[in-house]
Amino acid sequence: MDILDGFRIVLVEPQNPINLGTVIRAMKNMGLRRLRLVNPAAMDLDKTQVSAHRTEDVLSQMEIYSSLDDALSDVHVSYGFSARHRTRTWASLEMEHAIGLCTAEVAQGARVALVFGREQSGLTNDELMRCQYRVHISTSEYTSLNLAQAVLLACYSVHRHVAGIGDAIVAPDRVSCDNHAPKTRRATQDEQTRLLKCIHETLIEVGFYKAATKSTAMHRLQNIFQRADLHDDEIRLLMGMFGEIGNYARLIDRGIRPEKIRPVDKYLDFDRGAIEEKKLQCTETGEMSIRPTSDRDNKSA
Repeated sequence: MDILDGFRIVLVEPQNPINLGTVIRAMKNMGLRRLRLVNPAAMDLDKTQVSAHRTEDVLSQMEIYSSLDDALSDVHVSYGFSARHRTRTWASLEMEHAIGLCTAEVAQGARVALVFGREQSGLTNDELMRCQYRVHISTSEYTSLNLAQAVLLACYSVHRHVAGIGDAIVAPDRVSCDNHAPKTRRATQDEQTRLLKCIHETLIEVGFYKAATKSTAMHRLQNIFQRADLHDDEIRLLMGMFGEIGNYARLIDRGIRPEKIRPVDKYLDFDRGAIEEKKLQCTETGEMSIRPTSDRDNKSA
């Protein structure tokens, strides 16, 4: 498979067909073909050819989505490009490092999205939260880049790294499935979003949130999971755990206190309330065994 097929260029609410055509031209110049639009303005797509001659092949493959979540649902990692100062703490990378990292990830089978915001205002905080990383393009003190310029710089950097011109960056171990069960795979953003929604609903059930801490708490949790780079089996485990916590909280609210079931430990039986301590004694064969202290032991002591 062509490594460039692993990249998706995602534009959020593009407004102008001429700008869109310039983006398509920049993509084709650098060999990228997969373009996704999120809630674009009504426009005459034929006008894109004014600034992008002979790019009908890219235009014909273009996909349109109603939300950013839908556009990112099948990708593994997304990088949101933003030059605006943000009050929140974001996992932020310089563009060259970010492109080197995501190129290494794509080479190992990941699907990556490079996400760009509106021509006038860029990405909102909420949209940037849906990306694992915030990417910053270094400029002079005049930081304003138009949409097509930002996309061209990113695509050029992708082209350089794929061609082996850019500095080699080894993808972190989180991309590999070697430490997981053979049939596991890296979780998609849709699965991560469903996990965060499950946790959010559970935290509401147990009354965790105080005052206006919801968005801050979820933002920090998202950062934690992004660093962990979860696999599908881990997503299922965490959703099962938080689902049970939510179920327990709902039963308590109804005045029902479910019986607690302790897990069985094959080495120590913690459910025997009469056991105050365990003594280590030698058997006749010289092996070591663990057994509970009995009344007879106490009397003979």
